[in-house]
Amino acid sequence: MDAFIAPLPARRVDVTGADRVRYLEDVTSQHLVDVPVTHVRGALYLDVHGGPLAMFDVAVLGDRLVLLAPDEANATVLTDTLGMRTFLLDAAFSALDHEAIAVRGADADQVVRAAGLTAVVGRCRLAGDVLILARSEGVDVVGPAGAVADAREALLDAGARVGTAQDLEGWRIDAGIPGWGHEVVAPHLPEEVGLLPTHVHLAKGCYPGQEAVARMWMLGRPRRRLARVAVTRGSVAEGWTQGKGRHTVTITSVHPAGDRALAFVPGDSEPGARFGDDEAEVEVRALVGADAVPPGHDPAVVQRRDRPRA
Repeated sequence: MDAFIAPLPARRVDVTGADRVRYLEDVTSQHLVDVPVTHVRGALYLDVHGGPLAMFDVAVLGDRLVLLAPDEANATVLTDTLGMRTFLLDAAFSALDHEAIAVRGADADQVVRAAGLTAVVGRCRLAGDVLILARSEGVDVVGPAGAVADAREALLDAGARVGTAQDLEGWRIDAGIPGWGHEVVAPHLPEEVGLLPTHVHLAKGCYPGQEAVARMWMLGRPRRRLARVAVTRGSVAEGWTQGKGRHTVTITSVHPAGDRALAFVPGDSEPGARFGDDEAEVEVRALVGADAVPPGHDPAVVQRRDRPRA
């Protein structure tokens, strides 16, 4: 059975109050108004230049929004920055002392079903004291320590194995998921990191960083793009860099096996492009988040990058 359980450093922050949706709509990159209960959206809190200050998932429950931040630092930004700037709006931020585990692998869905923790992909549900967020090939389980321990035992009984942080990191890289602190770092804009399809809504009104995001999408072209790459010769490590200026390639995360990685590559790169020197070489396998019509984009509007040159 190809399914493993690994601990997550994720932190839960609940947002309550009558203005909770309105407030997060105003300050984040995601469209949250009218999102149905049980649905989950990714979101970013950006600086005025479009650089990421925090990333998180938003799970919509009937009486609250649950924000799942990737680590304690992101949760602190949510509670100490966003939570302290609500002004006269009725929105209260509360960090919960909950634990989280991830279930991943090709057979994760089968194991999750057998353990009674099934949820529809892109949605969430409450199962007793735990919150289940369904993702591709697995789920995140968040709740009090005792409840998460019970869920973990049920998953092990259903055929999952105990995994490690390395297992989880390898899965992330193979799935092409940008990681906070690795790929999701300032000054990289959401489009460069491949987060437009999952964490941004292009039809939204004003929010911090919106102008920079919209300007790149409509009028510019990313100087760099995040890509899944294969190591075709030699070995590379995080921070390995080749080239200069717009032609720079930088490795950001390396799979534990050493033969594949995530990297920022030139913005005009295509799958099959190779970069390297006499000691090492990488080949672009796929661009991350390469969606021609991300949420909120009007296909009738021609971007400047796609207009024919005179």
